[in-house]
Amino acid sequence: MASKYPPSIMESGEAKCYLCGASWQGGLEIHHAIPGRGNRKVCTEWGLTVHICPKCHRDLHEESVGYKKIKADAQRAFIKDRMKQGYPEDVCKEMWYERFLKFYDYD
Repeated sequence: MASKYPPSIMESGEAKCYLCGASWQGGLEIHHAIPGRGNRKVCTEWGLTVHICPKCHRDLHEESVGYKKIKADAQRAFIKDRMKQGYPEDVCKEMWYERFLKFYDYD
């Protein structure tokens, strides 16, 4: 059965939890990198999703450290992906900001 999600630009394709790295026999869950109304669809379309185990997913919604890491990683992955497509870095950053109105990583 094909996934309803396009491939993630944030992951290498390995079947493991993005946060703890563990393989999960019970199944991994999809987490959208940027929370908020309307962002789920954009994250899906842009490949800004990660697989995480149920324990990390629960923990993620209770603390902000994992959220900060995933959001910063998503921003870096988006900019890198768009630069591979030929866009200049400053244009990629503008594209990100136009959609999310925030930068999560300043490196």
